[in-house]
Amino acid sequence: MYDRGPPGLLSPALPLASSVLMLLMSSLWLVGAGPNLALAPELLLDPWQAHRLLTHALGHTALPSLLLSLLLLPVLGWQQECHLGTLRFLHASTLLALVAGLMAVLLAGLGMSAAAGGCGYMPVHLAMLAGQGYRPRGLHGALPPWLFPWLLLALTSLLTSEPPFLQLFCGLLAGLAYAAGAFRWLELSERQLQALQEGCLCRVLAGCWPLRLLPTPGSVAELPVTLPGVR
Repeated sequence: MYDRGPPGLLSPALPLASSVLMLLMSSLWLVGAGPNLALAPELLLDPWQAHRLLTHALGHTALPSLLLSLLLLPVLGWQQECHLGTLRFLHASTLLALVAGLMAVLLAGLGMSAAAGGCGYMPVHLAMLAGQGYRPRGLHGALPPWLFPWLLLALTSLLTSEPPFLQLFCGLLAGLAYAAGAFRWLELSERQLQALQEGCLCRVLAGCWPLRLLPTPGSVAELPVTLPGVR
């Protein structure tokens, strides 16, 4: 995997966010933290448990679900992060995980208890795939882009029972709403993105190896420097 380095050069560094996600999910699985992160609507009345609306995406209790989530991060996550840039990828993933969690809790409150109670990153994979209209490399032209999230939904349901089907479906619906522009008012503006990328921490992470923060394509941080102080 190569990120965007200086013009004409390839830098063998991995995308920061999706690679850290793989390490984090694996670590949480090893320490058995999955049940403490699962989306349990009855516990959300406790303010200290509100984190489950977001952290449900990081925990796993079933090994097949963890392996599928980890497999799809290099296949989808790395390419999405290269396409969006690290900050936009993180923002979109976090937003869609939260929206999918809220939708699942809402369905559970309407009597569909099977919509919540699970955990896993697959709803976010489905949301990102539906929201970005991204097709895995090598499959361009083979199938229409709208079909990939539905195929992944069917495949996930066959391979693992975690998360529940309705929770996966909430992730897919969140991605479709994102693609329709329902959350455009929550997206980072170019000014905010530039301010973040020019921050000290982002500058340090952009030069790290083997994990590297990737600039958003077309942003000032990605433009080549031709004269000192001028991009």
